[in-house]
Amino acid sequence: MTPELRKEASELQLHKRGIRINVQLHVIEADEEVSLRSESALEQRLIGLWAVSQAAIHGQFSQLRDYLDSNNLLHTLSKEESVFLQDYACNPEPKDQRLQQFRDRLHAFHFLAWCAGLLEKIDLGHKPIASDKILSFFPAITEVTASTSLDTAATQISDLQFKLPIKRRRKDVIMDWADLLYRLHWAVRHAQLNHKPSPGNIDAIMVKEWHQAVNWMCNYDDENDWDKVSTETTA
Repeated sequence: MTPELRKEASELQLHKRGIRINVQLHVIEADEEVSLRSESALEQRLIGLWAVSQAAIHGQFSQLRDYLDSNNLLHTLSKEESVFLQDYACNPEPKDQRLQQFRDRLHAFHFLAWCAGLLEKIDLGHKPIASDKILSFFPAITEVTASTSLDTAATQISDLQFKLPIKRRRKDVIMDWADLLYRLHWAVRHAQLNHKPSPGNIDAIMVKEWHQAVNWMCNYDDENDWDKVSTETTA
């Protein structure tokens, strides 16, 4: 599909949902101009997002950081994620807004799980994501917590290592989402700036997280630092 046809297809989807369209937004790159992240890079990013989102949700900051450390996986964290786990491991009763921000990364985790073939499908509705299915590929929080509480933690945790059965989705399918989320995120931001509800009754936070995830997946602006991946929506 050409960038022009992809733009038209995205705008049609938005129109059907009654979502405002900005026809001035440019086309995104053609498929042949984009190199997707490797399956290895995708696996590492999923591990990092799994760790920080589960830590934020369950409050197991030191346990998940210890798990990553013992398995030589601390490198899967971005700088902000590493600081988050370290800070909150030292402060078991965090009170700042970062806690919710890292809980929200579960959305990015879901989107990249779909890119990796670990999740059958995703959509913009409010039907709950099958998190249990995705999380079945990762150590259970109870296992991680139990293992890190033992004196022989390093030995015990090593038994929980995993290999994700990743089968990356086709580039054209991912690029379809890249285009749609670019235009949808603009509509969400436009509504926010005008103090209106999120268009189409769509979760605005999910859109932002998915947009960042798909831009990372497509190497947008050749940015390798997750924390700096752009979600710009300017015309």
